[in-house]
Amino acid sequence: MKIKQLALFFTQAFFALQLFSQTINGIIINADNQQPVPDANISIQNSTLGTVSDGNGFFSITTPQNIKPILLVSCVGFESQEIETSAIGNENLEINLQPVTVQLNKSIVVTASRNQLLSFQTPDAVSVLTQEELKNNAPRSMAEALIGTAGVWMQKTNHGGGSPFVRGFTGNQTLLLIDGIRLNNATFRYGPNQYFNTIDIFSVDQVEVIRGKGSVLYGSDALGGVINVITRTPDYSSGKSRFGGRGKVKYMNKGMEKSGIGELLFRTKNIALSGSVNYKDFGDIFGGGSLGYERPSGYDETGVNMKAKLRLSGNWQITSAYQYLIQNNVGRYDQVAQRGYQLYSFDPQIHRLAYAKVEHFSKNEWFRKIKLTVSNQHSDETRKKQKENSSTYTKENDVVKTNGISLENFSTFSKKWEAVTGAEFYSDNVESEQTDTNLENGEETESRGLYPNNSSMQNFAVFSQHTLKFDKFHLNMGGRFNTFRIHSVDDEFGEVTLKPSSLVGNISGQYFTTPEQQFMLSAHTAFRAPNINDISSFGQFDYGIEIPSTDLAPEKTFTLEGGYKKTSEWFSMALTVFNTRLRDQIVRVEATYNGSETINGERVYKKSNVAKSNISGVEFESGLKLSSQFSLINNLTWLYGKNLENDEPMRRIPPLNGKLALQYSKSKIFGEAEFLFAAKQDRLSGGDIDDHRIPDGGTPGWNILNLKAGYSWKNIAVNAGLQNVFNQAYRIHGSGVDGYGRSLWVTLQFEI
Repeated sequence: MKIKQLALFFTQAFFALQLFSQTINGIIINADNQQPVPDANISIQNSTLGTVSDGNGFFSITTPQNIKPILLVSCVGFESQEIETSAIGNENLEINLQPVTVQLNKSIVVTASRNQLLSFQTPDAVSVLTQEELKNNAPRSMAEALIGTAGVWMQKTNHGGGSPFVRGFTGNQTLLLIDGIRLNNATFRYGPNQYFNTIDIFSVDQVEVIRGKGSVLYGSDALGGVINVITRTPDYSSGKSRFGGRGKVKYMNKGMEKSGIGELLFRTKNIALSGSVNYKDFGDIFGGGSLGYERPSGYDETGVNMKAKLRLSGNWQITSAYQYLIQNNVGRYDQVAQRGYQLYSFDPQIHRLAYAKVEHFSKNEWFRKIKLTVSNQHSDETRKKQKENSSTYTKENDVVKTNGISLENFSTFSKKWEAVTGAEFYSDNVESEQTDTNLENGEETESRGLYPNNSSMQNFAVFSQHTLKFDKFHLNMGGRFNTFRIHSVDDEFGEVTLKPSSLVGNISGQYFTTPEQQFMLSAHTAFRAPNINDISSFGQFDYGIEIPSTDLAPEKTFTLEGGYKKTSEWFSMALTVFNTRLRDQIVRVEATYNGSETINGERVYKKSNVAKSNISGVEFESGLKLSSQFSLINNLTWLYGKNLENDEPMRRIPPLNGKLALQYSKSKIFGEAEFLFAAKQDRLSGGDIDDHRIPDGGTPGWNILNLKAGYSWKNIAVNAGLQNVFNQAYRIHGSGVDGYGRSLWVTLQFEI
């Protein structure tokens, strides 16, 4: 009976849509040569509706009557557009897309407002890594994809890791998202970690970095900002059903990479499905100068990605996804080369994510779009260790199971007032164990893991952010209340329950002197709640042994920033100046364990809210179109951080760094000469001086030249690159491995 009722409901909804609807037909044209543009994405703002242009550039979208849809049009290699349409009858459009070599301020982003918006329109400092850049750069991993991105410093403790620094913050002080879902969990540790690299680079469509802001919309950990990795989503067809697929292979010389992916697609006007499998074999790093191979640093990786999108009507859409990644034998080269280990590896490192999103679009101004997201994640990390000249083999395993649910409501009360309001809940459960094996007699001893087994952390929040538009002046303001419950039971340290909470807010003003330039000024607060890693870690870290801390409070920041954005056909730029005050900072301090300052010769530390710091910085990026084929891209980031409590520099602050690139683009050909550089970093904290990954006296400055080229023919694309042309020996500040020496990579990609 229920099945019949559901069938009747969807049938009635279908016919109602046909009776009370309007159709927007159109063609997408290349403004330079007046040729049709296939595979352009056309979507309606604040709705589930969207399609792609066919091989002749045509598209068709049916929308509810009596609304004035705003079309968002984007395509790789072209400037994105917002187009307001008529609310009367059917409409035929000719949309001219301008080919663009300067992408800055011209991409559609979702992270800044939880809704689609041109990046130039946001009051935030935004960095975007586009699909076209991913294709041309062919990065080996998620971490390496962001090297050279404005405002981001990518530290690599090991070849299988990679921890992004945003405004001097990393680890559990920078929030990572996958399709808007929190990757950060209860065991994310302070300082660099490897979890960003558990996102499959072959699954990525775009990466958005919101520098400085994000706590109001996304919650804890966004002290430095938010990095949202948006994965590939299949598009609906504009006409008949279509099967398709793509494949890609990549090779890097000196045995440093052999990888490949195969993907299948199925699309109709209301159903879109995709599924892919990939494998990557990464050899040991071959460093520049006289460094040679750094062993052990290689590993292998397998990824599986599936996504389905179902449009029930013009008002309802369901998206579901499954992502799986496993890395095997991921070595810690720094521990083997510098810390006296015979074996130290992550084997395996596993991440799984499954989610479903239900979206509803309405003409009601209070409930223009409602989105419900339900997610499940599983992080499984196994560490294998053995000291030199030791007969003890240690295996540690930590599993974090995370369930999440979020509800978002988008309101457009008028042309001048928009809002997003929502609630979120995440629950983490931690399983942790350790086994020591005596290799001489085979005896196994089980003991407490890095964390108390069956620890848990719950996170509940409500938030609301509003945008008011007064002609040339826009005001953006919002607030969030977050509460947590953190619980652990430890045989040695007892039971601990913490219930911290935080209230944060932001206010931003934008003044558009012209439609192509604006000034921004904002003030915002952020927080990071202590997690299971903070309160209950008992084990080794980089320069000592950490014992649990049971009385921690949230870290808090207050930031003032001002900026300027400019966009035009030939020149775009963004400049941001900021100052952040960090209070109640959680840092490691010297402690004792059972009356002793050391354990097995290692100094004992615990965490405490004792520090306060200030960070100031300048972020600049620009793009200049020199001609119809050539463009000049550059960015520069400068940070100055000081620990006020100890009157010393903050830990791990990146040096002055930047990028200068000359790009060539014409029809099917791409070329780039990229110059990356970093100054010497000799402003070191006490922790930096003790860190074996940082040379005595600081990390030397470096500059490297990379060359890239690509050619596309029909559905086939070939790209190649020569890295570190002059074979310089260099290391990114804070890293445990060195950068690539002179090396060549080649990719072949095809679509059907």
